Amino acid sequence: MAVANRNLLITILVFTMLAFTITANAASSSAARSKCSSVDQEIVDFETLEKKIRKTSAIGGLSKLKLSGDINKMVADLKTYHAGDSPHTLEQHREQYDLLYMKVVSQVQDKDPELFNQLCNAWDPIWAELQDEDNLKKISQLREMDTWATVAVTDVFTSVMDAVISSAHADDVLTHDEIVKRDLLVVVVAQGVACTAVTVFEKITNHDYVATCEGGDKYRVNVSEGGRVNVAPHKPPE
Repeated sequence: MAVANRNLLITILVFTMLAFTITANAASSSAARSKCSSVDQEIVDFETLEKKIRKTSAIGGLSKLKLSGDINKMVADLKTYHAGDSPHTLEQHREQYDLLYMKVVSQVQDKDPELFNQLCNAWDPIWAELQDEDNLKKISQLREMDTWATVAVTDVFTSVMDAVISSAHADDVLTHDEIVKRDLLVVVVAQGVACTAVTVFEKITNHDYVATCEGGDKYRVNVSEGGRVNVAPHKPPE
């Protein structure tokens, strides 16, 4: 009886610590963008977000193709998580989402101020929509529908190329750390840094990393309170 009670107490403590960690991380995530500028028209859902990304001139055509493939992969991975077959935890999926979002923000923050402010405000609401299983099913169904014929030719081309990219990487199985290094590289390069590969990274907190490039140069990569992605040379304290 005493052993059973002890095991029950341990289980309760484990779940309490897990809940505390998730709550703390969520609070840290929001704090990183506590000073987002107000916008006249908000991004209210995932579908609107994708339309905004396709429409902006701040992101080049090839980059949009890659982002579309990354979004497809993220949606598929979250579906796998809800099915109980994902090798990643929900917290890791959230980190992967944040890094994908940082890739988008880093490309628009200096070229499309309106979209940048909209992205800052939509960061957490879009994740809330994605992590809800029912909403995720609706998003997935919408992405699978062939509606591109009613929009611009460039969007048709994007849809076709997206299918090719997704197919080419369908069998890729990356560890969580490999995904983080891959996405940090995109963020660093988007800020004009010459970096061919991120070989090592250190996570300071949510949205705050030290990334080491192949040549040994280190960069601090983080998100400001206003939602801006910053990349700067990192010098460890003496």
